[in-house]
Amino acid sequence: MERISETERINWQHYVGIFLLSLATLLLELSLTRVLSVALWYHFGFLIISTALLGFGTSGVVLAIWRRLREDIALDKALAVLAMLFGVSTVVCFWLMQRIPFDPFSLFSDWRQLLFMPLYYILISVPFFCSGLALALLFTRGGTKVNKLYSLDLFGAGAGCAALALVMPAFGGSGSVVVAAALGLLAAMVFGFRQTKKLTLTTAALAVFFVALAFFADRVLPISVTPNKTPPKQPPIYTAWNTFSRIDVYETDTPTPDNAGRGGRRFVFDAGTAGTGMMDLRPNVRSSLLQLEGKRDFESNIAYLGKRRPKILIIGAGGGAQVLDALHYGAEKITAVEINPIINDVITTKMRDYWGDLYQQPEVEVVTEEGRSFVRRSTEQYDAIISVHTISNAAIASGALSLAENYVLTREAFEDYIDHLKPDGVLYFTRPEAQISRLFSTGREALAARGINDFTQHFYAYRNPPSGQQVQVGAGNRLSFSAGFLMKKSPFAPDEIAAINAHLRIGQQPMSDDGVTSEVLYSPSEPRADSIYYQLLTALDLPAAYAANTSQIEPATDDRPFFNQHTRWSSLNWQTFRDIFTQNKQARLALEDRPVAEVTLIVLLVQTIIIAGVLIFLPLFRFSGANLQIPNPSRFLIYFAALGLGFIMIEIALLQRFTLFLGQPVYTFAVVLAALLVFTGVGAAVSEKFAASPYKNLRVIITLILLALFATAYLTPLVFSVALGWSLFWRVLLSIILLAPLGLLLGMPFPTGLRIVAEEATSLVPWAWGVNGFFTVIGTIGALILGMAFGFKVVLITAALCYLVALTSVLTNQFQRSPFSKDNQTS
Repeated sequence: MERISETERINWQHYVGIFLLSLATLLLELSLTRVLSVALWYHFGFLIISTALLGFGTSGVVLAIWRRLREDIALDKALAVLAMLFGVSTVVCFWLMQRIPFDPFSLFSDWRQLLFMPLYYILISVPFFCSGLALALLFTRGGTKVNKLYSLDLFGAGAGCAALALVMPAFGGSGSVVVAAALGLLAAMVFGFRQTKKLTLTTAALAVFFVALAFFADRVLPISVTPNKTPPKQPPIYTAWNTFSRIDVYETDTPTPDNAGRGGRRFVFDAGTAGTGMMDLRPNVRSSLLQLEGKRDFESNIAYLGKRRPKILIIGAGGGAQVLDALHYGAEKITAVEINPIINDVITTKMRDYWGDLYQQPEVEVVTEEGRSFVRRSTEQYDAIISVHTISNAAIASGALSLAENYVLTREAFEDYIDHLKPDGVLYFTRPEAQISRLFSTGREALAARGINDFTQHFYAYRNPPSGQQVQVGAGNRLSFSAGFLMKKSPFAPDEIAAINAHLRIGQQPMSDDGVTSEVLYSPSEPRADSIYYQLLTALDLPAAYAANTSQIEPATDDRPFFNQHTRWSSLNWQTFRDIFTQNKQARLALEDRPVAEVTLIVLLVQTIIIAGVLIFLPLFRFSGANLQIPNPSRFLIYFAALGLGFIMIEIALLQRFTLFLGQPVYTFAVVLAALLVFTGVGAAVSEKFAASPYKNLRVIITLILLALFATAYLTPLVFSVALGWSLFWRVLLSIILLAPLGLLLGMPFPTGLRIVAEEATSLVPWAWGVNGFFTVIGTIGALILGMAFGFKVVLITAALCYLVALTSVLTNQFQRSPFSKDNQTS
């Protein structure tokens, strides 16, 4: 192959085309992540990331084996065809996916799932295979232009991340997928307009059609939701999307005993993962409160009984039930913090009349932000900080939130709450009964950190009667899904305990016909020595107390913020796997608390390793003699594998760290991920200036990356603690400044390595692309497992070790045995 002539043909259209194709690919990946969170469960969104990268990796293998495409076929025509196939296959495969009754939780009980699962995977991977093949072909033919090509690839990826924040709310899940397809067709037009006029006209017509389709895609290409989710049967009256949720609003006319015969409206998250709602408060909230007197228990008032005109902070305000409670009590100021802007927009604007101007009351301040981030920046002191069931039974029972970071419930969060409570302030959470013990351990450690040691007098806990949605534990012992936890900054007084018992009607006649009342789990006035709560408050050896419990009850931390993860990794066994994947569509997931997320991650990891072995290492062994005319090619492949592992682990760890700092998931994607990719692209472009001594430069670059990772792991938490009180603009600006140096450095090793490979063994370039893609998949899953098991600081340390392995492969004699004899001498 004439490398020089091919290189000269790399021009502006290739740079624009790779930018558009990379933008479309990342937009598709992130859109499908949201769609699968709706169609299946939250943790299956990671299936998209792994399957997409597997498609990329497979494309590298195919290009390595397909010599004619790699060396002979006209470049522009091949790129145009592949980009067009990406666009068309995106829509076709998405349509087919919705018609496959894929139910992963019935894998061991329904033999058809053994066929549906690989078919589902293939349909997901086809578009990414097409785009990956186009990118790998460009890198292979790019020669000395590979740095610019790779930088435009990363710029496009960063733009795709930022575009999600605009595209998803405007077009919804299905519409965003179609928009990504249209952008892929636009890339095909750019690639082929000089050589393939007919193909260009065809792709232009398809692009126009797809843009028009995007506005109606949610109706034309509706998402098929797993039968394990149970959203209301009637159609929603309103639907909206953002980068981290789909919200449906449903009308219900079914009255309940405590709302004076009123109907209600309910928000449902991701087609059944969680829910919140409010009764009809028309004509206004004040008159509604008068009608509700004596017919509603206003349970969250328990947090500030006996206080006059209290100041209340509500974390996770949801549909506004706790705001209504606080207004009923006569609170002086109510700060309602809700992370989801769709919910706040509905209550304050779109359906304001239905909520009876609830959020327009003079006492109420509405904040759209992550609750913990708001608390950190708040300068106020509160009489009560409240968070009432910011989950749903379906979400926690399916394990759907085990992968979701929850900074509201970490040990550091409790320390922040104590700092923002008045001397006699109260912290009030409701959670499933199974999680109350973890709240006790978290509260105890937070009080100890603030110099408070008489733990037994600061806590109170109760449970509501188990309902139809409950967990069976042992013989006849039913854990309630609804339990309450109170922690007071000062010791509870006897009259306060009496008031709480009276409010809960402890020992009194029940108000409803079920014949049961709330039950005390822990009270400082009557502590039971045999209860887990008393033992946690009095234990002299806390680690031993934690280890003695079969579930994880030690506090979650900001570095390991998975409060909902209750199962220890060491307790997983074959029976656990069989149990998870033998649901037989009986909706048992909505009734039992299981380690679904943990099992899913392990299955994905094993599956990825097997597929990598079949699609990478077996072909590599089979075709290495014919295609790889270089001694010890494994040195190159180890280098690119280590880069794939390290880069994705850094990306995931940084997303986790900046989520708390910025306070909104939408900013995490639009700012952190986009900025990281853009600066990585700048680094790739800059690294071209140091092409004369690639080995020497790699040693310096990777050494600097290791130093930057060390600084990121240990210094950013300190910077965040100082700057968390800044306004959003300055926090975003600081985030970009912090990401810039690391991003610049991370963009250099991959194109520099590709340049070396292109000079020494051109046929190895596709293998390098494929190996990097496959190990990026493994790194994605491995980072999540490490983060859940050991924390994200360990993830960053592991990423540093990966780059150290890459550096070691650079320093190996076999790796340096190259035509760059002058470079070897200067190195």
